[in-house]
Amino acid sequence: MSSDGESTVAVKLFIDKENKRVLFAESDQDFVVVLFSFLTLPLGTIVRRLGKQSQVGCLDQLYKSVEDLGEDHFHTKPCKTMLLSPRNAAAGHLRRLKVQVDDIDQSQFYACSRHMGYFSSVPDVSCPFCFTNTMDKTIRDYNNPVEIFAKMRTKFIITDDLQVAPSSTGLMFSLMDKLELQEQENIEEVVLQLDSNKTVSLIARALLSKQPLTGLYFDVATTPDAATNVFQLLENLLVEVAQADEAEPMFKAIKMRLIQTNDDTLVLYAEVGHDFVELLFGLLCIPLGSIIKAYGEWSPNGCIDNLYKSANEEGCVKQECRSLLLSPKLPPFFGCSSNVLQVEELPPRRVNGYNHEMNPKNPVKVLVGHISRKVPQTLW
Repeated sequence: MSSDGESTVAVKLFIDKENKRVLFAESDQDFVVVLFSFLTLPLGTIVRRLGKQSQVGCLDQLYKSVEDLGEDHFHTKPCKTMLLSPRNAAAGHLRRLKVQVDDIDQSQFYACSRHMGYFSSVPDVSCPFCFTNTMDKTIRDYNNPVEIFAKMRTKFIITDDLQVAPSSTGLMFSLMDKLELQEQENIEEVVLQLDSNKTVSLIARALLSKQPLTGLYFDVATTPDAATNVFQLLENLLVEVAQADEAEPMFKAIKMRLIQTNDDTLVLYAEVGHDFVELLFGLLCIPLGSIIKAYGEWSPNGCIDNLYKSANEEGCVKQECRSLLLSPKLPPFFGCSSNVLQVEELPPRRVNGYNHEMNPKNPVKVLVGHISRKVPQTLW
């Protein structure tokens, strides 16, 4: 626990004193589950927690654009809240974490004080019965926290580039050989206590650096490389057809008008419709793990995809919990109509006696289902 009473997690760092680098780390499951929880975070949450200075592509500018737009540009007032403070579909698995990355209370929901049974995950949703009243009564999800997803092991080894594996003497000696460490006296062991602020800093470094633990401990400034490879869409995101007129595409084409320089070397701006804006804004709700699943890797600048690969290896994550990290879902109603990345959306929930979750984009009566449904055809 930190000096101000905030909960922390401990991680033992093995440091090369001569070269000022973290060789690897050792910890129990408390730190490992915090690392794996990064994969469940929506992109909008990451940008917000990093103070709109994530330096990941142009996500910061996208987030600021949503902030700057007036509420009249959105389908409903709560739509803006959904984009700036997206909910986490895996929230129930994160309640027992000793360090919380998200500063949003995921157990808090909102209901109408006059009509029982109906609730929303975001405030200011209109009650379908009152019309003039909004759901402003705070309710809590009192369901017991579900089990965390890491396996119950005594220790784990984490490399500087966030590869996670069960600890063993053989693995430690293998790392020593790989790192060409001949002299044991050059290795220093330091126990680092991570609070929420340091954990958020670790996320920022993992997105942009191959050595986030070294950067965190030695407080190295992290900036993205000047040359960043452009992601390539995988084939499973596209419909392969022999003849275009014999099959319908999986997604409707989005049209835009580009204004560019005379020599065609620079796009000045684009004129687009609501479908393209909806697609862009919807990215803020997509979990980090779903981005890696869709593209096969994270940007070559960072190492967050090593966490994704580790979650798919035997020995770290419980089999029944792997899909939470490898294919994280969206909360109810947080999807958009152009589901290009094919991220599944959870069905509406029941919370503490309230059986009908409302759609903040279109507050009409929605009965709770028991199977995942398609993304609703509504606009941000």
